[in-house]
Amino acid sequence: MSDTIRWTHLDIFSVSEGLRSLSPLIDGEKLSGVILFAHPKLTRNKHPLPFGEMTGFSQALEGVKAIYDHCLPVLDNGSVLTILPCLTLLKAGGYLQARVYFGGLRGMVEEYTRTISPARACFLTLEVAHLPGETAPHLPESLLSRMKDQTLGGFPDPESLARTIADLVIKPRPWMHGETFRFPKTGLL
Repeated sequence: MSDTIRWTHLDIFSVSEGLRSLSPLIDGEKLSGVILFAHPKLTRNKHPLPFGEMTGFSQALEGVKAIYDHCLPVLDNGSVLTILPCLTLLKAGGYLQARVYFGGLRGMVEEYTRTISPARACFLTLEVAHLPGETAPHLPESLLSRMKDQTLGGFPDPESLARTIADLVIKPRPWMHGETFRFPKTGLL
């Protein structure tokens, strides 16, 4: 992995704005990897949503696709890691919109794994029970506590998660192309 790591916050709902902020970071250099945390804010709906609102994240999926398409030409035998929250631990109703979005994102990654050679870019997905810190997922503390109790090992600590992410992107492994990994790997994950 290169000694230069660039972090940026992109608004996946505003594709053109996001790509304008991404271009100067790449600046014609080859990338060894792309790590994408594509998490819109998760909100709970108390009542069933009309179909049009269930698919309201389609613009976010368009933004993620634009990011992939923008990075692929400068990615030389690198890894594209998409990190998603594992909603199987979210034993509460009302998150249908988030489940539809993350299902669509999984499907998009799966399509890339079928159309992009692993020699060009190794696409991987990492599902995590909970991302440490303020960024993830936007759930009440009571629900996070219940989810944590339902895992055998609890939630990952930031250092373990960082080591796992680094291990997945440092050296592309073509045989892992298209795989989904779960962290921590516990009885319920």
